[in-house]
Amino acid sequence: MKKFLATILMLVLPATANAMTLNEAIQIALENNPSLQRTGRAIDLAEESLKVAKASKGLSVDLSGSASAAKSEGSSTSESLSTRLRGALTLYSGKKLENQIQSAELEIDVAKLEFLQAQDDLIYQIATAYINALENLATTQVDLQTEENLAEHEKNIAALYDAGSKARIDLLRAQVETSNAQQDTARSHAAYEVSLANLATLMSIDTRTNLTVEPVKTSLELGDVENYIVMAAENRADLRADSLKIDQGELDIEMARAGNRPTISAEVGAGLGGQSSRWDFRYDLSGGISASWNIFDGGITKSEILQAEIALERLYLDVKNNINSVNEEVVTAYKNLKIALMRLRTTERAVKLAEEERYIATEKYRAGEGILLDILDAEVSLATARKNHVSAIHDVARYRIDLAHAVGDTTLALE
Repeated sequence: MKKFLATILMLVLPATANAMTLNEAIQIALENNPSLQRTGRAIDLAEESLKVAKASKGLSVDLSGSASAAKSEGSSTSESLSTRLRGALTLYSGKKLENQIQSAELEIDVAKLEFLQAQDDLIYQIATAYINALENLATTQVDLQTEENLAEHEKNIAALYDAGSKARIDLLRAQVETSNAQQDTARSHAAYEVSLANLATLMSIDTRTNLTVEPVKTSLELGDVENYIVMAAENRADLRADSLKIDQGELDIEMARAGNRPTISAEVGAGLGGQSSRWDFRYDLSGGISASWNIFDGGITKSEILQAEIALERLYLDVKNNINSVNEEVVTAYKNLKIALMRLRTTERAVKLAEEERYIATEKYRAGEGILLDILDAEVSLATARKNHVSAIHDVARYRIDLAHAVGDTTLALE
């Protein structure tokens, strides 16, 4: 029995020197998580798209050349060479190019906001996984304490049995309960190990790493739920990104409408060419302004405008749905936190009452006035009360983190 308890203690009780703080876990995740890194690359893509959009409005220069040889019956071979340099600049595109540039600029802002949201989502996931690991550790310690209590009862009953003052059935029952408690401890420890593996996965480190966690403090007290909803509308990076996507949708409509407008461009060119008969190269210069207007395209432009308008309507519906989802997140987290704070007070009192019940049952049994069942029931009640209290403590921390994440900044709940 002592060997088994010692083994469990070595597994369950973390070495403080090797403990990783929540802030350290968050920093490692922010540096290593591949999903976050992938989201960050979207900013680079958007910046390159902006360069392409700006280049489309600027001067374009191309160089072309040709060489040919011809021979017909009764004549000598004739060769010719020519080259031409051409520069073109769009003077007016119906504002299509300008809108493309503006949309590309908005895309950079959208990518940055989505990266900020992804960062906060990752911080939230790490904090939640960390709290889960802490709760599993605390539950394991409660099970271990219960096991130790039952082992002590078994030891006392064994002594009384040897003295002939207790029946063997009491000793057997005590041994069975101690064995059951050992299984509870083993199961809760396994859950703790799994939660550490989940945390390591989010941090993008080897799940076999010998991680340990340490207690954390959380803040964010209950205020007015309406204030939290307002905070979410102002702070949520994903909602701010949705607003920019609406602006992009409006620009898409304008770009489609540009198909009904004329385009004007300027062009200059210089050429050089000659033939083998004299190889007398001559050059020419040209320049001018041209305009084009697509009067009829079979309804393509009209369809493109309708597609852009429908896409914008869908964006508005998506934004409305996202706002409703965020509001639900805020209200749910708020109510869960409110209930958890109430549970924290009631479970703390329940632990005190259960400890008193266990003390009375133990003393009565020692005095020969009680029965073993009273002790076992008291131990079960105490273990249940302690686990409920552990659950309430970590629910408070968990729902504070939920509420902070719902309003757009998980770090608000972390001290």
